[in-house]
Amino acid sequence: MAVAFYIPDQKEMLRKAREQEKQLLRLRQWQMATVVLNTIRQLMDSTASQCLQRAGRKCGKWRKPSQ
Repeated sequence: MAVAFYIPDQKEMLRKAREQEKQLLRLRQWQMATVVLNTIRQLMDSTASQCLQRAGRKCGKWRKPSQ
């Protein structure tokens, strides 16, 4: 009894591997961008809350206290 195996050509396998590699790279870039944006967002939120907590200050600009 003869058994036949399907062997895909090497060119097609390499093309699929490159496409998968590109997809992974895009995913990693999006993940990195998301981490950076979340970090910036947290920094902005913490800075804004610190500005509101300071008496006599107006978000980074010092104001002379009233007498």
